[in-house]
Amino acid sequence: MATYQEIVQKISELQKQAEEIKAREQASVIADIREKIEQYGLTADDLGFGGKVVAGKKAVSRKVPVRYRDSAGNTWTGRGKRPGWLTQALASGKSMEDFLIR
Repeated sequence: MATYQEIVQKISELQKQAEEIKAREQASVIADIREKIEQYGLTADDLGFGGKVVAGKKAVSRKVPVRYRDSAGNTWTGRGKRPGWLTQALASGKSMEDFLIR
């Protein structure tokens, strides 16, 4: 009967073999997939890589309206990290209200 250490060693060897076989087979699999994509004219959307799919339909992305604008035309929606132009303006004494689009 094999010992625990022998089995662990065998598992390690088999995992290494599996990785080597996978690496060898991967190039031919990729080539086959690329051939099929070209042959059938498939797109990323066809393959489900074009965006979030909800119940078989592509999710609609909503554009967030701009809430802040400066005199130079820089804009910010108010989401995410505050942009540099706004941070600098606030540091110089301006307020968020000065940039709010009404």
